[in-house]
Amino acid sequence: MPIANFGHSDKNVLLQHGTTALLQLAQRRGGQLHKLLSGTSIFEQDLTNPLGRCHHRDWLKLISHCQQLSSPELPFLLADSILNNKALALCQSLTVARDLAQSMQQLLYFRHQLLPALYPQLQLLDNKLLLIFKPAIALGAQQQFISILAVSFIIKLVKQQLGSSSNLQVLLQQSRPAYSQHFAAHWQCPVSFDQQFDAIVIPLALWHQPFAEHNPLQYRQLRRACYQVNKRLPAQRGLLEQLQQQVIKALPNQLGIEDAATTQQLSCSTLKRLLQQHHTNFAALADEVRRDKAHLLLLQGNVSNRQLAQQLGYSDEHNFRRAFKRWTGMLPSRVKALTL
Repeated sequence: MPIANFGHSDKNVLLQHGTTALLQLAQRRGGQLHKLLSGTSIFEQDLTNPLGRCHHRDWLKLISHCQQLSSPELPFLLADSILNNKALALCQSLTVARDLAQSMQQLLYFRHQLLPALYPQLQLLDNKLLLIFKPAIALGAQQQFISILAVSFIIKLVKQQLGSSSNLQVLLQQSRPAYSQHFAAHWQCPVSFDQQFDAIVIPLALWHQPFAEHNPLQYRQLRRACYQVNKRLPAQRGLLEQLQQQVIKALPNQLGIEDAATTQQLSCSTLKRLLQQHHTNFAALADEVRRDKAHLLLLQGNVSNRQLAQQLGYSDEHNFRRAFKRWTGMLPSRVKALTL
């Protein structure tokens, strides 16, 4: 049996875990329900079913329809609505956790209950933590919306429990949009565009700062409720996430598609076909992993091109520099000058 992973057609999003809130917000901004649901397999009567789920492709379709409303504030408002939904055990557990460390541990473990399409990574950089959001499956034009939603969710949690988000920093891959004032208004922290990652930079000093609403008993009760949700929502992982983890684990050796396919218990031809559905191929995905790893090592500082080449599996510095220039259009020495 192949390793379980979800795709666009799997019912992996609970309707009550964000979908209905998105529809309500969109309707308040002029969206008509029948048009928002057009092209999906969701019916109006499904929206009142507490156990109802929708295909992931339907979730992306709903976001696509909402993006046509020209309401850039939607992902910010949706994040607030989800976080403060009293019916969602996962979200409520985050607010009564001991601190940000416990809250993020909880969110990352149960994240498939909210946003299975994103695959978060935590990286330590000196006295900061970098929380990176990577697509677990191909998200297309909806990736920006989903990334902003995820970042907003974390920032709103920090503001709610620690009183301020001003010490955070957000990195976004997208170019600065015309509606950039929404980022300042909702996040109240520095935002950098045209970055390598969609990420939040979190000072370590905030990691163990006690939450305002910490309640150990309620946290344990809500965590048990999250496990109950798991019984009807399997914790499957996206194919892109699984393959990226394989490539990272193999470094400094460079994983080949044959070995990746064997680990996934798939034939090479089947893996290639699945990756085509995600609009990518194995070589491009492996390059992306090495590029991201190189950027993280460069941000840590005091690392030579020779060391980078060794850690990323290149035979010499020249081959690494050439690959890095192909990935980014810049030489590593240029990126070394960047600081968070």
